[in-house]
Amino acid sequence: MATAPSHTTRPWQSLVRSLPFRSRRHSVSQPTTTTTLNHDSVVVGDGFDATQTKENRGGPVKRTVRKLMRRASHSFRPGEKGPFIVAGRRDRGGALMGDGESGIVLDDKDVGDSYYAEAMAKRVDPVSVLPAEITAQILSYLDHQSLVNCEAVSRRWREAASNRHVWRNVFRTEHGPWESKPGKNWKRMFQVNHALHSRWNKTEMTYKYLKGHSDSVYCVQFDDTKVITGSRDRTIRIWDIKTGDCTKILQAPADNGTADPGNQPATTEYHTASVLCLQFDAKILVTGSSDNTCIVWSLPSYDPIGRLVGHRAGVLDVCFDDKHIVSCSKDTTICIWDRNTRKLIRQLKGHRGPVNAVAIRGKQIVSASGDALVKLWDLDTGECIREFKGHLRGLACVQFSEDAKTIVSGGNDQDIRVWDARTGECLKTLAGHKDLVRTLHLDSLNRRIISGSYDATVKVWNLDTGKKILDITQYHSTWILAAKADYKRIVSTSQDSRTLVLDFSVGVKGLEILAQ
Repeated sequence: MATAPSHTTRPWQSLVRSLPFRSRRHSVSQPTTTTTLNHDSVVVGDGFDATQTKENRGGPVKRTVRKLMRRASHSFRPGEKGPFIVAGRRDRGGALMGDGESGIVLDDKDVGDSYYAEAMAKRVDPVSVLPAEITAQILSYLDHQSLVNCEAVSRRWREAASNRHVWRNVFRTEHGPWESKPGKNWKRMFQVNHALHSRWNKTEMTYKYLKGHSDSVYCVQFDDTKVITGSRDRTIRIWDIKTGDCTKILQAPADNGTADPGNQPATTEYHTASVLCLQFDAKILVTGSSDNTCIVWSLPSYDPIGRLVGHRAGVLDVCFDDKHIVSCSKDTTICIWDRNTRKLIRQLKGHRGPVNAVAIRGKQIVSASGDALVKLWDLDTGECIREFKGHLRGLACVQFSEDAKTIVSGGNDQDIRVWDARTGECLKTLAGHKDLVRTLHLDSLNRRIISGSYDATVKVWNLDTGKKILDITQYHSTWILAAKADYKRIVSTSQDSRTLVLDFSVGVKGLEILAQ
């Protein structure tokens, strides 16, 4: 058998010197222990018999092991007692891997106990090695605070965490399904919207009243430039939302006996009774009245272009999309009209009480009635798809989410119910009002429900949790009849003839970036 050459010690000495044990100036002497070996680890006593001669200490391999143990003993913390464990790594067959002669083995199970294995573990920055697309996908699952923390790690992490696609996903997760024009800075949008949400949560707002109606204001809708209201005084008023000035009034001309009949528009072009409901978009305004009719007005001229005649009692609510106009009435029916021709398509019957509210989404219509039922209808066939039962008394209002998955209803039992439109299940009941819930607005974008009641309060609820966010009690003195909201304002009307505008955006910079 060939013998090892005399220079064999040099490679082993080099190996030992290269091992990354933490050096200590002190060592803890311990009593000599018996060396034992099991299938998991090698336990080596860190004391040696000083009486042994150099020759009895064995050859180069054994001397190398002793040097390794001495160096390991210097890495112990002060006061540590007991044997030093050198972990071992197994091969596929389960045997310990490493140099069997020297006793140096590695075991992944015990990597936490081995300085050697810990130092040899390779640490890789995932952001530096993963494709940008995968990194963005991973980061998009974080909340906004974790994402900000990631930006502080390094320049590479800051670039990855500042990706606008990552912030778009975080924005939509925390603030709802917003859309925006291409190229928008989603991180900046998040910062602005987060500041705005903070003002909502702290009830930090300004207010002003729009005064001009002489009787109860039954209905309202607004956008970024104007507010439109309808009243028991038979008029429709258009207001500048920033200044609060009334810019236009739609009403039948006063007959004082002095006007030239040839220059006066026909009285039939205006409502002759209370204006109970309205809705507008960029092209038309539709109003419904106690005179049993709806009037369609052209925008922005506000010229009347048609009257919808078909109900036998007052029109209590109206809504439309790009093809249809839907109205409901005290006569218990729902009428579906062609938006362009203004012809009656069909009439839906099934409620046993006045139909107080309707909403349309795609091919479905939802209605709420004084018979305490919410009904879901197929627009094309006119068939009732589903009934939602749970309210104990008559209903006054209903809302339908933009994705047609959620219905919210309220009425005389003082409760607000949130329904799954696909199954008919009542998901939650919101209790807090002390009188009839007269009006609801579902802000799907910001996950809020706004409610107004005959208890003279406006409340704001979280759609997902059902938690009450705001309770506005001090601005109206009597029944709330209508309330609408967007991401920065609430506009409500009352029996006291005033319209209230609550603005949460004052003092928040950069709001223009949130424009849809």
